[in-house]
Amino acid sequence: MEEQSDTLVGIGLRIRAVREQRGWNQDEFAHRAGVHRSYVTQLENGRKDLRISTLYRLAEALAIPVTDLLTGSPDAAR
Repeated sequence: MEEQSDTLVGIGLRIRAVREQRGWNQDEFAHRAGVHRSYVTQLENGRKDLRISTLYRLAEALAIPVTDLLTGSPDAAR
């Protein structure tokens, strides 16, 4: 169970890092991704599980491959 929690925290940190590199606040990113701002907050803090379809939407909104959110690729900030 702890491994899943670590994975969610890692994904959340990568989402936040790319979002901030884009210069977007949570409201703007949430709008682009089609999710609620509070959901973005929970994701970025590793407190919310997410569906694969949502993971793809978030990656698409950030204009990065979904694998970058999962693996922490250095190219995530493109």
